[in-house]
Amino acid sequence: MTISLAAARSLTAKSEGMDADEARDVLELLISGSLAVPDGAGLLVALAERGETARELAEIVRGLLERAVRIPTTRRCMDLCGTGGSGLSRYNVSTTVAFVLAAAGVPVAKHGNRGSTRPNGSFDFLDALGVPFALAPQDHADLLERTNCCFLFARAMHPAVAAVAAYRKAAGRRTIFNLAGPLANPCRPARQIIGVSTWATARVIAGALRILGVERALVVRGEPGIDEISVSGPTRWLEVVGTVITEGGFDAPAAVPYADLPGGDAADNAAAFHRLMVGQGPPALLRVVAVNAAAALDLWRDRPVLAAASSIAEATALITDGTVGAIYEQHRRAAQSHAAAEPGESGKSPSKS
Repeated sequence: MTISLAAARSLTAKSEGMDADEARDVLELLISGSLAVPDGAGLLVALAERGETARELAEIVRGLLERAVRIPTTRRCMDLCGTGGSGLSRYNVSTTVAFVLAAAGVPVAKHGNRGSTRPNGSFDFLDALGVPFALAPQDHADLLERTNCCFLFARAMHPAVAAVAAYRKAAGRRTIFNLAGPLANPCRPARQIIGVSTWATARVIAGALRILGVERALVVRGEPGIDEISVSGPTRWLEVVGTVITEGGFDAPAAVPYADLPGGDAADNAAAFHRLMVGQGPPALLRVVAVNAAAALDLWRDRPVLAAASSIAEATALITDGTVGAIYEQHRRAAQSHAAAEPGESGKSPSKS
């Protein structure tokens, strides 16, 4: 039995935040779909304006994972995902890095979504690259095993969240579900890099990762307010190892102006990806992809993050010698084969809803 709207309003207004049971009760009410749209949106706005706590976020994530589609794999893997929200034109760095890591032998189950206001999200990008992702759970597991990467579309992985879509849209702002998404990967990655656009968000997400028991994770914010490691200015991060959170960062030598980095909608970014794969991309793009990939390699391999240049050199070489382009082609062909075999499916990814 779900709680009443009045009770939920009282809980979301608690200045100290909700305990685990209370947060679970509010989630149950929201995903029941029983609220009028203004009431559901009002709860999300009240929670965001008061400021979500790490404990609340962790419990929402647990509730989402309990209801998520199961991917039949036990393979230890990594994820890279951002919360977005910078409002800046950007390239899909984390999705490109997923292919770099796969080329380096690191298994990546990338969880993400389409852009919320324009077609520039990870899964818009995959569409433009011709990589199907509307696949059965077993297909994703097979791709992870065969190509070291799979791409999990959040809307498909979390059907229960469809009930709150209208509330989120009516809220007209970032809600707790934007924060929960990067933490709710159904493959339960052992290592993770999560990008955020504000330092306050970084602290909440790092706290939630500690509660959830992540093995090792990095929550990063780069200048000028981007959800990835920056080559245009300093980057700060919170590293979570078990129950310990430490602060660190990276100062890009010879920083490049952010305007020099290509970025736009999915079609523009896909064209930039293809140029990068054949050695024709701008040096600034190669650099930002290599730096972010290097941080992920260090995180996976139990090394201090970006303390040495060797990982950047490795990532750069994997891109420039064609290894990353080859793994992308291998994954694309394998995913297209799975998509063509899906009953009643054309093999294309789902349209934006």
